[in-house]
Amino acid sequence: MRKSNDYLRNFFTIFFARKFTIGLVALAIGAGAILFALLYPPIYGASASVILKGGIALKNPESIERIQSEISTINETDLFSEIEIIQANVVAEMTAQALMNLGFEFKSGLMDTPEKKQQRAANQISAVIEAGINPRSNTIAIQTSWNNPQKAKTILEVLLEKYLDYRSQIFQPREAEAFFADQLEKFSNELQQKENELNQLTRESQTPIADSEMQSNLLNMKNLERQLFDLKQAYYDQKFRVDLMEADIRSGETSYFSYINDPQIQELSNLVLEIIKQRNETARIFHPESKKIQNYDKQIEKALGSFKKEISKFILAEKSELENINQKISFVENQIKALKKENMGLFEASAKSKMLERQIAVLEDSYTTFSQRLEESKISNTQTNRLFSVSILARPEASDAPVFPDRNKVIFMGILAGIILGIAAGFLVEFFDHTFKSPEDVENNTGMVYIFSIPE
Repeated sequence: MRKSNDYLRNFFTIFFARKFTIGLVALAIGAGAILFALLYPPIYGASASVILKGGIALKNPESIERIQSEISTINETDLFSEIEIIQANVVAEMTAQALMNLGFEFKSGLMDTPEKKQQRAANQISAVIEAGINPRSNTIAIQTSWNNPQKAKTILEVLLEKYLDYRSQIFQPREAEAFFADQLEKFSNELQQKENELNQLTRESQTPIADSEMQSNLLNMKNLERQLFDLKQAYYDQKFRVDLMEADIRSGETSYFSYINDPQIQELSNLVLEIIKQRNETARIFHPESKKIQNYDKQIEKALGSFKKEISKFILAEKSELENINQKISFVENQIKALKKENMGLFEASAKSKMLERQIAVLEDSYTTFSQRLEESKISNTQTNRLFSVSILARPEASDAPVFPDRNKVIFMGILAGIILGIAAGFLVEFFDHTFKSPEDVENNTGMVYIFSIPE
């Protein structure tokens, strides 16, 4: 009877048997985590927050006398719009320029021009700026990170300053009107250009509906492919007949042409066979050198000559038919290639047309949006209050401890991972070790009774 395993005992047995492997793996991973936590350059963070406050809602001046002004509410779209302004490349460029004027150093190449250096600095600023909405509030949290806490704070202070400056420029009524007018003209020109491209593409493809034309071409291609299959089958059959007849001509076996379904050839074949039959019957009576037999031989030779000439003509006609079939095959193949090429062009035209249609839809939506914004900016010129304003809720503050790496967390997770992976490595080594390690292994795997063991 096989004994059940004592799994807890086996676990501790394996654990102590492979303690060196487990310890080595755990020590290596734990040491790696400790070295990473201690040697990796620390990254410090700084944070600030701004709050959006509602103002008098914009209205049509014609309704001002009849409708009481309302305080606008801040919605999620407004908050996300502010985040887009904070993370705008223009704000990053303005921040980078201001920091470089203060002597702030950024990573740059040895051969970089001043413009390239400023662009690299702006990209580095954009990479370390994060902004998000605080839950259930009209506030936006802004974070930045750098290898020095004071520098991180400085970056965030300058960024907030440039963000407020840029925002005031965007929401300045007169400047906003000019900005929206320029954007409206830009989208109008792009929309006209895309519509002209779409019309030009339709004229070049010579079909307004490329998809239906492609379906029609595919149907024609299927029919042509069936015709091509039939023609190739007919070609192989015809070539087999021609090759067979030419082989028979070379062999001189006239009786082999009985398979040709032609009345004149059949008649000549029967005539030759009949003369040969008469000659053979006469040869039983007369001597082969007799005049009668010689006459039969001349008749056979003459009939065979006429028969072979007729066969040669028939073979030429069959070859001509074979060439005709081959030309038909080439014609059908060229038609299929032309349809495939046309379909490829139609597919490209269709894909480009759909892309242009999507671009036109986006431009139309943008055109409508900026048209509305232009009207709103014109209305706002008669009012003194903005739609909403932004104030700094919390000034930038830098963290004393690095935000990355968190040494305590990294060391703890490294040690924990080392222990887990060490135990896993020990059990994996034990799994591939198939030697007997206990009396129970002998009894369970061989069925033999364990009597005694000799200690090492």
